Amino acid sequence: MPIRRARTEDIDLVCAMRVAFLADHRGIGVEELPDGFAAGTRDYLHAAQAAASVRSWLATDENDGTSDRCAGVVTVLLLAMPPSPEDPRVLEGYVLNMFVVPGARRQGIGQALFDACLAGSAAAGVRRLFLRATDDGRPMYERAGFATDTVWMDLHLPLP
Repeated sequence: MPIRRARTEDIDLVCAMRVAFLADHRGIGVEELPDGFAAGTRDYLHAAQAAASVRSWLATDENDGTSDRCAGVVTVLLLAMPPSPEDPRVLEGYVLNMFVVPGARRQGIGQALFDACLAGSAAAGVRRLFLRATDDGRPMYERAGFATDTVWMDLHLPLP
């Protein structure tokens, strides 16, 4: 299945794939996600794409923008960061939604998507990529050179 960069008209498809990824990752049905989640995701993607702060790649037939013909997606959220003394580039990328539908796994689609993401991010001048690895994805990320980082910490703030 060919890999291509998502276009503006693919927002609904990218959104559907993100929703499918999160449901799959959590072991629940899409219908079990909170009401409004898909709409909020679509609104976010629309705004982020308009601001050029997100890039996605799809494994789908070129002329078919439907989720039933899409085998996978990967998205990078581009973050503007100050330059460092060692590297003047100012973009970093948070890889999210690396997902291949269950029936298409173990066929090289995930690797092809990730390779497109890496090449596209490098071409965009991204200096560093980071992600949260699933158990299934970890070996692929490690083969690409990603390493577990013991420096970064995170804090989830409570909802207001």
